[in-house]
Amino acid sequence: MLPFLRRRASPEVSGPRWIALDLETTGLEPKSDRIVEIGGVAIIDGVIDLADSLHRVIADSGRLTAENRVLHGISAAEQYDGSTLSEGLDALIAWRQSAPLVGFHTRFDVTFIAAALGRLGSKDAAQAFERDFIDLAVIAPAVFPDIPARSLKDWSRAFGLPVRKQHRATADALATAHLLQRILARLPAEERSFAALQALERRRRWL
Repeated sequence: MLPFLRRRASPEVSGPRWIALDLETTGLEPKSDRIVEIGGVAIIDGVIDLADSLHRVIADSGRLTAENRVLHGISAAEQYDGSTLSEGLDALIAWRQSAPLVGFHTRFDVTFIAAALGRLGSKDAAQAFERDFIDLAVIAPAVFPDIPARSLKDWSRAFGLPVRKQHRATADALATAHLLQRILARLPAEERSFAALQALERRRRWL
């Protein structure tokens, strides 16, 4: 097993646990569009833990258009066998626990989840979900200013990351986790905490 991946034999967490999260949706508007797929993988003490992951296809997101099916690659059979939105979000909250979130354009994902939780009547859960996250779309260019990458696909190609399949939630979450590892490897040890990355993101947004 490569040193930056592991499969756990037991559920104990040996270090700080972060969650790389990605959603696939029917569109860009949280109030009217719907979540199609939820995917995530844990990073524990800087190591991607493949055994600590979550994947849900949402069955009640409505009938997907042909364009959505081509973009996301989600079949009608996958959707038919999927979870309800309520079940998917319950699973996500239980799996996440109190771990901070890592994403690429993370505000998009947390806004969609908060809106969905709000529609389901879980306002407290919606507010809680929007805490403690960082956005690698902002952080990566600050750490690697000489790399002309914009999208997650660009960053994956720039670093030769092993995940190439785009627009599936778990694959994109895994690509995000790999990008986080490259960022952490570039930073000095004292700047690898979640709080330090949040501060870096805030500084970058003010530029």
